[in-house]
Amino acid sequence: MGGCRKNCGFTVAVAAVFLLSLLGDAEAQTLLLGACPNPPMQQNFSANDFMGRWYEVERTFVMAEVGWRCISVDYKQEGDRVKVETVGQAVVRRAMSAVATFTPNSPARIILRGEGSLPTQSTNYVLYTDYENAAVVWSCRNVEPPIPISGLDFLRNLSHTENLWILSRKRTMDPAVKEQIYTFLDTNAITRRSLRPVPQDTCQDASTTPT
Repeated sequence: MGGCRKNCGFTVAVAAVFLLSLLGDAEAQTLLLGACPNPPMQQNFSANDFMGRWYEVERTFVMAEVGWRCISVDYKQEGDRVKVETVGQAVVRRAMSAVATFTPNSPARIILRGEGSLPTQSTNYVLYTDYENAAVVWSCRNVEPPIPISGLDFLRNLSHTENLWILSRKRTMDPAVKEQIYTFLDTNAITRRSLRPVPQDTCQDASTTPT
């Protein structure tokens, strides 16, 4: 009990900071209880067939795309690398680029390394695609305690954040195809409660080269 009197106050304080960080994540992404799930990825995934232009039809909140509409995502082979260019329209035209690595032993797992002054890295998973009409891309990150202290081990795997994108080869998606995707998500316990439509009306197609 004496040890607790010395350390419990600090542990509670750090736990409070952790809970505040969870609230911050809740504003940025979909915050869910427990560790990241392990949904099935697209079987026999073909990176070559996945190349080309996709349009974001629905997605969860993404900080980098706040205020964007008419969002397109291009996967393009450039020499020995795959470049991913995301373009949208806001007050002004917006664009960002990344380099994609398809994991050899698990090609539906895509590591994205952002290009620019503040490069970032993330891992996305292609859960479903028929290559010609639609795709479901998902990412997940376990929320870790802010400080690695043994007394906070109980906070590990307490929660995670997810991002989800529904992509289409056209700016609009057939309602029947969308319902099939919803069924797929529900069957595999992937929450879609935070999905929001991405406006794709009155859009201007243009080169995806960032400016």
